[in-house]
Amino acid sequence: MDVDFSEYVDVIKDWPEPGKAVCDISRLLEHPHIFHEAVVTLAKPLVELKPNKVIGIEQRGLALGSAIAYYLGCGIVPARSIAYLPEDYERPVEYLPSSKFADRRLALVSDSIDPGDRVVIIDDWLILGTSVLAVSKVVEKLGAQVIGIGCVINNLSETRRKLLGRPEVHSLIENLQTDILRATD
Repeated sequence: MDVDFSEYVDVIKDWPEPGKAVCDISRLLEHPHIFHEAVVTLAKPLVELKPNKVIGIEQRGLALGSAIAYYLGCGIVPARSIAYLPEDYERPVEYLPSSKFADRRLALVSDSIDPGDRVVIIDDWLILGTSVLAVSKVVEKLGAQVIGIGCVINNLSETRRKLLGRPEVHSLIENLQTDILRATD
């Protein structure tokens, strides 16, 4: 099946503020055959990397990452926005800096990643790669290795791509261009 995945992406202009935009992949997730094709297309190049964990970045990256983890036979670790944790929460949590989660912070349960784990990070859209970079740094701090990155849309500039280091970025759509989407260095 040859799919033009860009047909299943909506660009929402002037949100969260005028002059900004977000890419919404909800329609890609809603259509069973398209979702299946997206998972298989992203997962196939990751098979040879032999990951044992997939980190899915909240929310759509977690939905997509869960299916990819299942396909690869890996565990799934959510990098999720947590507004509040009870004071008696017993698992250790690493908070990641990210301005895009407003009043909530992106967090990763740190004992979900073991030293020596081979990790793939999945997100929906990379334009600056800030969340992926933050997750990557925590993974390395925990003694694991990021061996690949997958996303639906890759709009990273070469400068931003270099910040992520060595792992290859696998995507369904490269350099999605509209009048409002521009990667900035």
